[in-house]
Amino acid sequence: MKISYQYDKEKDIWCLLNKGRSSMNSQNSTKQYEQLVEFHGENPSKEKTSSFVDTYILDNKIDIKKYIDQYQKDWEIVAEEYKTKAEEIFGVSLPEDVTAYLTINSRCPYNVAGNYFFVTVPTSLHVARRITMHELWHFYTWYRFSADQVEKIGAERYNDLKEALTVLLNIECKDILPPDMVDKGYPQHTNLRKKILDYWARDRNIINLWEHLIN
Repeated sequence: MKISYQYDKEKDIWCLLNKGRSSMNSQNSTKQYEQLVEFHGENPSKEKTSSFVDTYILDNKIDIKKYIDQYQKDWEIVAEEYKTKAEEIFGVSLPEDVTAYLTINSRCPYNVAGNYFFVTVPTSLHVARRITMHELWHFYTWYRFSADQVEKIGAERYNDLKEALTVLLNIECKDILPPDMVDKGYPQHTNLRKKILDYWARDRNIINLWEHLIN
């Protein structure tokens, strides 16, 4: 399994239009979406969004190729160790290569079926690495517990659990997270994340943990 950082303008437009206004975990609009609306009004068209993306990249002097190269090189430093740790914990491997698409949006969704997720640009190498580690954790969670759990516990509960599970990055991947950086998660999952850490301190078994959480 390899992570490849790329840029696709159509994907960037999609991310801004579909995840800029709000998401399942946050009703707040991103700064970039607010700027888009400020320039082009509510419900901006794909064409106006395309123009906004061009302007945003130009005004902020974003060298897309430079960031692709930097993000890729930084990830390669920890890629193998991260893969080893994640596979040990979840007991599964990712069956396909995954693409990390750069986006000007500060909200970074993922798509397991499409084998891709988003990473904000411009941002620091430290933030890009943390985003990558966070989003890939969702992939491992999906391949370990899969669609049968969504049907069993419901999409909303599954979302809460998979988001809260990223707290384990702060324990199991502490040495490859960027210095002085942790996976904070969403405020609404604070208690659930604490519950996960409390259980994990007693039993480092992801299947037992999952059963504990859903029961």
